[in-house]
Amino acid sequence: MSKGGSVILRIYFSLVAFVTLMMLIFSVSDLINISLKTFVFPAADAPEYTMYCDLQYQTQEQCDLQKANEAQANNVRKQQSAVRDISMLIVSAPLFWLHFRIVYRDWMEELARKRKESEDEPDEKKK
Repeated sequence: MSKGGSVILRIYFSLVAFVTLMMLIFSVSDLINISLKTFVFPAADAPEYTMYCDLQYQTQEQCDLQKANEAQANNVRKQQSAVRDISMLIVSAPLFWLHFRIVYRDWMEELARKRKESEDEPDEKKK
């Protein structure tokens, strides 16, 4: 990018790399959270509030059905979150790799150019 590259391009590639890195971090952390709640700490996945079942107005079968529906809705939400996180990984990983590769290459070219300039300065002072 240093060959005619502008500051705006550097900012663009850096921002896209940063945003996609954040997407990767959040989706991986959410997948880890879902996995831990499902397989390691199942009690942590209990609903914070449950629907109240009043036997005066509902039968026991209706209460049981309501409880089963809540459990199924919880499983559906976990699956939807996992699908969202996996799709974010699939999209953000290549974008991060492409943009960070360009930022890194530009950074290395800049460092090499500065090193070469600093090596050339002592030679000019000797003359």
